[in-house]
Amino acid sequence: MKKCKAMTDRRKLLENPYRPGAGYRPPHLAGRSVQQDHFRRLLRQGFSTENILVTGLRGMGKTVFLDSLRQISREERWLWVGNDLSESSSLSEERLTLRILTDIAQAFSEVFGGAHGESNADRKEQQEHADNSYTFEVLRAIYERSPGLPSDKLKAVLSKLGSLVTKARLAGIVFAYDEAQCLSDHADSKEFPMSMLIETIASLQRRDGIAPYVLVLSGLPQVFDALTETRAYTERMFHVMNLERLSREETLAAITTPLKPLMPPLVVSKELITKAADLTGGYPYLIQFIGKELIDQLLENGGVLSAQNFPAPEMLDRLDAGLFASRWNRTSDRQRTFLQFIATAHLRDSADFSAHEIVQAGAEAQGFTNAQANQMLQGLCDRGLLYRTRHGRYAFTVPMSEIMIQRRMRRVQDVEESWAVVTDVKPVVGADANIQANGQRRSRGWSWFK
Repeated sequence: MKKCKAMTDRRKLLENPYRPGAGYRPPHLAGRSVQQDHFRRLLRQGFSTENILVTGLRGMGKTVFLDSLRQISREERWLWVGNDLSESSSLSEERLTLRILTDIAQAFSEVFGGAHGESNADRKEQQEHADNSYTFEVLRAIYERSPGLPSDKLKAVLSKLGSLVTKARLAGIVFAYDEAQCLSDHADSKEFPMSMLIETIASLQRRDGIAPYVLVLSGLPQVFDALTETRAYTERMFHVMNLERLSREETLAAITTPLKPLMPPLVVSKELITKAADLTGGYPYLIQFIGKELIDQLLENGGVLSAQNFPAPEMLDRLDAGLFASRWNRTSDRQRTFLQFIATAHLRDSADFSAHEIVQAGAEAQGFTNAQANQMLQGLCDRGLLYRTRHGRYAFTVPMSEIMIQRRMRRVQDVEESWAVVTDVKPVVGADANIQANGQRRSRGWSWFK
């Protein structure tokens, strides 16, 4: 009896290790060791002529992977200067420069303030040599005094950081920016922030006698298009890490590794683990989401759960709300009709498609010409539901989008059918006005008030 009570108390104290959500580090990062090893070798060579581009769909773990590279940078004593880009901060060359100077000042303040875990003696020595040459005001003053274009001014600032890197006993500086799809050139307004950044880093990497620099950009697949359109881009400048979904073996490892410390008191069968892995399809976000659902359902069920009872019926509703709803809510009725056709048309066996293929599959019967299909695809790209691939085709940015679209449209259809007016049955007047003549209870339709 005491053993049973102890097991029950321990289940109450268990903390769910899975953390679904953008940027939350998973309890076990699986399937990214090859990319991590490549980055570590790049830092250890002591100089750099190569930069890193991380791309992938939403839910592929780009932000989490970027955080793992940050940890590697600290281990190898490289300063990590980074942030999330936004459209406002990368709209012009001046704004991007302001973002970079701010991030440099913040990163050095953490180093000299001891946020990187140095000993008290090391921190005291660094502070004695650092003075205030790393503050934003000082960096901005150097920028303003330097002649030339914004790229020339930024080079002048970065070339003077070598002394700070030496004083902090660092190996070099990594500039890392997430959401890089927000960064692109704007020829119509004569602003070229992406070109400025690439040109600046490439120029510094060719110079001797200054601190080594590495640039890491991470974003949705369309960031590659913005990068290749810049004036300074060459293929050998970037090593592209395209984050795909995990293999079945890696997925099972990502699910079972956090579970092992919880068994007992939890009892998780091999069949249940296999089903959970199958449901994720190898997508990192789904591994965390379904893993959390699995633990929650086990705890609610006393630590035991059969594979037949997993997942709970409302799980897809929670997944829809967390992964897909915000983008769907920005679409018009016409765009939703177009998306529904794409989701149900079974276009080839590929995940991407073209406007011509959509029309050929029957979209013209829905009122979409080739020109209208192209316009729809571009509008959906602007709203974040689709992106344009390297080959000029289109694909969904969110995994399982087709399933989510079909569920939503089916739900709308079910609601509409439930309110359909039955023309051959007259409404009953009186106390039973909500009961149809055939004995089925139905809600009173608005047509009754006419």
